[in-house]
Amino acid sequence: MSNNVTSDSEFIQKPGNPQETLEDKKYYYSGLCAAEMTCSVIKAKNHNPVGHYYYAIDFTVSNADKKLLQNVNKVVMKNKGIISPIKGAYNLSARGKERVKIVMSFLEKYPVIAGDLAKNRIIILRDALKYLEDNRGSSKHSAKVKVMDDIRHKLREIKTKRKTFYSSTKENFSRDAIGYFLAGILDGEGSFGFKKSGKCMQPYFNVAMKDQEVIKLFEKFLKYGKVRYRKDGVYHYEINNRKVLSKVCPIFLTKYPLIHERQRKRLENLQRILNDYTRNSVA
Repeated sequence: MSNNVTSDSEFIQKPGNPQETLEDKKYYYSGLCAAEMTCSVIKAKNHNPVGHYYYAIDFTVSNADKKLLQNVNKVVMKNKGIISPIKGAYNLSARGKERVKIVMSFLEKYPVIAGDLAKNRIIILRDALKYLEDNRGSSKHSAKVKVMDDIRHKLREIKTKRKTFYSSTKENFSRDAIGYFLAGILDGEGSFGFKKSGKCMQPYFNVAMKDQEVIKLFEKFLKYGKVRYRKDGVYHYEINNRKVLSKVCPIFLTKYPLIHERQRKRLENLQRILNDYTRNSVA
């Protein structure tokens, strides 16, 4: 946990290679996937042969911004995904071996930077993809049922108990790649605005996730903020300092911009009020 006010110089970015910056931008989508994805293996009865099962692997990203999901479909899924409405939002689904293969190819090139839960889901779905490709047909049905049921069980354990099965190696990423990755996380799980604190309205910038490694990355990247573990099993990162927030907002509006329309407007509103507050304070 860090409570030291970040100096202006710590927010200044050095110019980088334009080509590297262009590639780094795609880590935004890795971050959004880490925040909003669901990995599953669907099991259904197969009537030919009777009594057998067939399995379909699925990678889904959920969000209320349909336009954002259209971007994800284009960049991550090469427009092969299907968007369908759900209550209050939309699902973008890549179902089936060929579609999931496209997603896995993207995430191999632009991997999830932090998040053991997300990384484990991807590893397990990749294992399911490989097994189904290597074991086609009904001759190995009993073995397939055992392997795929084990994979389904692991995915449930990650979701319900936050259990991980594989440890990930630490990789080095550029600061720009991390910045875009965190912007994707914020579009999925961030919250910004003002809340009542006593008789005053206090600004806030927070992100809450079950994946502690992602929260730690925010704290390390911004070098400010408070982290707490909530009773519901979620790690909560928050910044309330007006001076710091006046420097954090431009980072995710200009340097590593949010794409989600509603999230961006909320952050722009926070920045505008903070700027007005600063000017009035000086006056």
